[in-house]
Amino acid sequence: MAALQPLSIGEIVDRSTSFWRTNWKALFQLLLGFQLAQYVLLKSLELFVQRTFPAATNPAQALELAKADPSTWLPKLGPAVVGVVLVVMVNFLVSQIAGVALTGFVYPRVTSAGAPSVVEALRLSVRRLGTTFGMFALSMGWSALAGLVFLLPGGATVGGGVWLALQGNGGAGAAVSILGAVLVLGGFVVLVLWFLIRFVLASQVLAVEDLSALACFRRTDQLSSGRVGPGLVGLVKGRLTLLITIIAFILLVVGLVTGLPELVVKGLFGELNPTRTGASAAPQALVVPAQLLQVIAGAAITPLYVVFQVVFYVDMRVRREGLDLELSTKAATA
Repeated sequence: MAALQPLSIGEIVDRSTSFWRTNWKALFQLLLGFQLAQYVLLKSLELFVQRTFPAATNPAQALELAKADPSTWLPKLGPAVVGVVLVVMVNFLVSQIAGVALTGFVYPRVTSAGAPSVVEALRLSVRRLGTTFGMFALSMGWSALAGLVFLLPGGATVGGGVWLALQGNGGAGAAVSILGAVLVLGGFVVLVLWFLIRFVLASQVLAVEDLSALACFRRTDQLSSGRVGPGLVGLVKGRLTLLITIIAFILLVVGLVTGLPELVVKGLFGELNPTRTGASAAPQALVVPAQLLQVIAGAAITPLYVVFQVVFYVDMRVRREGLDLELSTKAATA
């Protein structure tokens, strides 16, 4: 890896992609098991929602329910929402553990401090499991509080629409509920962006720094805040927003390409028709292999995001804490 020094945004992207290209096989081996576990969770959720609340995957049915009396479909919506929340949280925890393992493999190589094997990186994630779970709990709690701020306006509007519908004003209730849903969606997008920036370096702190869960929680905020230069890109949050957008665009393009087989299968069976009224017709014997192709491609490409996180983490520490000098001193005295 090149000498440690403050990097521009272009250099961070270039170093991240170069490292990923050189080490993609080992990174793939590290992530594949985690990706398969997440797929099993998501597939189970998909089948559960299809069985308990089919309208969630059928636009025509969802539109009809929006016009109907909410008391007829709200009880069915509850279990589906709970299932989604639980699976999303568990998936995030699995991602956090995978991020620690990947960082344990990438960080020593980026800083020329060593070259741990895949097994050693996995062992690091196991040793840090308790702290990772504590960090996960803190981040979820803090995000829940933030979610109240971002989602409360839309939620209150939806509640007002439901109340109007229960009072016999079905048309007005539906209109207000749709407006509320739009506000909820907007608030959710803001919440996701806030979460990504606030906790973007959590795996790196967990893997590299021997801190408690609470100290890691505070440390991630410190590293993702403040200013390191002039202008918008000098703001750490501004740099993160731009970099996350670049890497996310790359992953999105790859995801769209690898997702084409699943879309073709579902399209052939009419599942993508927004006016369909029946349940999903695409057989799982065809859908699952197409989805597994996405999982395998994801295990190969997704480590690029973690490599970017590590390079950005190192850059922040070089700029603010003289990490390059610290590592040079350790190498000289070793």
